[in-house]
Amino acid sequence: MSVRVRAAAPHEFDRVADLVELGFRNGPYGHFPVSAARTALVRDSAGRAAAGALLVAVDEHGAVDEPDVPLLGTASLLRAGASGSRLAQAGEAELRLIAVDPGARGRGIGEALVLTALAVAAQWGAEAVVLDTGSLNLPAQRLYERVGFQRRHDRVPGGLGGPGSPDEIPPLVYSFPLPARGREDVLKKG
Repeated sequence: MSVRVRAAAPHEFDRVADLVELGFRNGPYGHFPVSAARTALVRDSAGRAAAGALLVAVDEHGAVDEPDVPLLGTASLLRAGASGSRLAQAGEAELRLIAVDPGARGRGIGEALVLTALAVAAQWGAEAVVLDTGSLNLPAQRLYERVGFQRRHDRVPGGLGGPGSPDEIPPLVYSFPLPARGREDVLKKG
C-alpha cells in the first residue's frame, strides 16, 4: 500500500483525535491514565491545525472530499510559542502527537509523516524540528534516529502522568537540525 501525506481537512478533525487516542492506547503507555490536559490537547485538532500543520496519512488514492477515507496516521507540526508546543524555541518547529493506526503499523507510515513534517518545517524556514517521546517507546526512538534526529539531554517538564504524578514518565528529547543548506535536501526527501 502506498500512502500520501497531506493536510487534514476540517471534516476529519474528530477522526484525527480518535486516531491519536487509538494509537496511544495501543502503545507502550496505553495502560496509564490520561490527564484532562492531554485529552484536551489531543481533541483540539482544529487548534493544532491553526497552530501549524495537522498532517494525515491516507492511501494514495484516498480523496480529501471522501467523508470516510481511512486515516492511517497523523502528526502535528507546531510553531514555537503556539498552543500545544512545549519544546520549540524561536526558529524551531515541534513535532507532536504522531500516531499510526495499529492495523497499519510497519508500513512506513510513521516515517512518511515525519519526513513530510520535516519538509513543511523547512518550507517555514525553521532551523530545527524538535520532539519528545517516552523512554519506553522504542519503535518511535528507532524511527527518529533512522530519519536523522539526534537525542538531546535536556529535560522536559512533566511526562505522561503530568508533573508530580506517580505515573510521570520523563520524556526523551530529539532534534533534527535544518541548516539553510540542508533544507533543500529535506524538501526533496519529503
